[in-house]
Amino acid sequence: MSKLIKPIEYAEQKGISRQAVYAKIKKGTLTSKTVDGKIYIVVDEVEPTKTDHKEEQEKVAPHLVDVKELLTSKDQTISVLQESISDLKHTNTEINTTLRGEIELLKQVFSEMRNLYVKQVDYMVIDKQKELEKQSAPIEAIALQEDEEDECWITLDAFFERCNITKEKRKAKVVKRLRKAFMKNDERIKMENDTIYVSCYHFYEDILNKN
Repeated sequence: MSKLIKPIEYAEQKGISRQAVYAKIKKGTLTSKTVDGKIYIVVDEVEPTKTDHKEEQEKVAPHLVDVKELLTSKDQTISVLQESISDLKHTNTEINTTLRGEIELLKQVFSEMRNLYVKQVDYMVIDKQKELEKQSAPIEAIALQEDEEDECWITLDAFFERCNITKEKRKAKVVKRLRKAFMKNDERIKMENDTIYVSCYHFYEDILNKN
């Protein structure tokens, strides 16, 4: 048994264009019938032939293939992303470790530089104090303490200590000058048992700075 359907309905059922339906009619590969001036397709009301079933499979199969490919692609993408995340974590760990090591090294270098700088500053301060003491000692009078007697004579060791004279070479020069001054009756100097004493009341800049 057969029935008549419009070309557009046939095209929708077969998943083809209406133009393709008319082309089949023109070629004679598709049975048609004209009723009241309108063309109808003659379709048998039987189970689809193997050819029609195959066409339907071909029509559906591409969609299934696309879905399978999408699922496969999704799984591959997830796998790649997981590996990338793992690599990034490992790389970040290495970077953090390297940075921590460099920071510790910089701390050590800074600490060593700071210690060196502090020591250098301390040495500079000490040297400056010594220099100021050397400059001020010769021009200061050896003052008499309030509790000392009217006559104040000190030994050479005390004299050198007050004048901040430590080098033996300079001490020898000063002793030589003091002896010459004593021979010239310099009242600032006296000798007892070949021991030189100097007065506390006078300046000795002329002897200390003498060339």
